[in-house]
Amino acid sequence: MTAPLVRRLTALDAPSLRRLRLDALVETPESFGSSYEEEHTLTLDDIKGWVTPQDDSAMFGVFVGDDLVGIIGVGRQRKLKMRHKAHIWSVYVAPEQRGRGLGRLLLQAAIAHARTMRGIRQVQLSVTSNNTSAAALYAGLGFVEYGREREALCVNDQLYDETLMALPLAEK
Repeated sequence: MTAPLVRRLTALDAPSLRRLRLDALVETPESFGSSYEEEHTLTLDDIKGWVTPQDDSAMFGVFVGDDLVGIIGVGRQRKLKMRHKAHIWSVYVAPEQRGRGLGRLLLQAAIAHARTMRGIRQVQLSVTSNNTSAAALYAGLGFVEYGREREALCVNDQLYDETLMALPLAEK
């Protein structure tokens, strides 16, 4: 089997990213704040904007051969008073590729990128509270729970809590 490759996504990856993102929204709708209904109309130019941002945000992908099989995004909070925090979003690995450590590789790339972002003191993320495998992965990389948002998402009339987690990058 081909060794996985993690790299920053570019505009050329937009078609693959769009496909994988829509697959993710269908397969695990409770894992994302967005929905298939909201994103299936996005154009390739919209997706290219995700991977060629005007700021220091980035999206990474993990490839097995030529196939994009996992994604992650990381970016600085936009508000002036919160610009010392980065946020991880859109973590997803295709079901047939899970259990191979690809999520860990993606998170390590996103964290490494956050460390290059001037003034970032912590990286935050949220995880649907029933997703214990993802929460364990995040905890294994040093993320700690700092809160819980009750009924954060409503998917098909079912409510889901989200666990809020943070990884400190700078000492107080």
